[in-house]
Amino acid sequence: MTTAARPSARTIGIIDRALGTIAWASQLGVAVLYLAITAQPAVWRPMLDNDPVPAISAWGFVIGMTLIWMSSLHQEQVWFYNRRVRRNHRKTWAVGHVSVLFFAALSASAHDERIGMWIILGMGTLISLMTWSAWMRTKELPAEDQAVIDAIHDRETQEAAAAFDVSEKEHRRNRLNAIVTSLGYQLTDTLTPSTVQDEQADNRWQIPVRKHAPLVYFIRNGNRIKIGTTTDLKRRIRTLALRAENVALLLDGGKPLERKHHHQFADLRIGNTEWFAYEGALVDFIADQNRLARKEEAK
Repeated sequence: MTTAARPSARTIGIIDRALGTIAWASQLGVAVLYLAITAQPAVWRPMLDNDPVPAISAWGFVIGMTLIWMSSLHQEQVWFYNRRVRRNHRKTWAVGHVSVLFFAALSASAHDERIGMWIILGMGTLISLMTWSAWMRTKELPAEDQAVIDAIHDRETQEAAAAFDVSEKEHRRNRLNAIVTSLGYQLTDTLTPSTVQDEQADNRWQIPVRKHAPLVYFIRNGNRIKIGTTTDLKRRIRTLALRAENVALLLDGGKPLERKHHHQFADLRIGNTEWFAYEGALVDFIADQNRLARKEEAK
């Protein structure tokens, strides 16, 4: 039995460029159609004769929304694999598209053959949306691969938030120190050291190769720890775009044990996520559990 030959990367690239050209041509063509219908003299001439300011403002709005529409389409293409950013750009270009379409339909209503104009507008809108959606679908990745990219973007967001938190705390401390000094006192440094010796560094946790009984994992990313449960730890690590070395602690157990530790370290929880600040009681707990694990191994 023979298998069908897969298209080469060059062939895929050519097809993608061809689809992209068609998608962009349909968008630009529809934008020109909207503007051409909107620019009917029968609509704008009376407005210009009576009071040019509203007419000029309306045209400025139409042109501005057209530029926003085109710019957001481009940004959706650029940020396609960052699903959160892509959704925002998609909403923005949808608003721009609908706004320009509204003015075009309003202008078409002043035409003698308004029904025919509305049909043309409807067909143009349908074609532009279908071609763009079809092109975007060709770029989609399998869910498992997209999950890896999502994890990378989530990690970048978390790292940026952590950096901001550190900067904000330093700013607040400097401000407080200046106020305390102006009152003739000296601020005692009671801050927890930002760097903690990783006692688990010498205790590399063995990652199961296949599916396994439920495990509660503590996996580290910078100064944050994710507490979760899984029956496929190797895959979970990959979807988080981390490595086996990032696993700080493994405990036998499932959801009940996970909820217990979520409650135990609730004061360190970051927002409504499974991520916790890696400090204080959580650092001590992981260090103690690692020491116990090493003692068990030594027996």
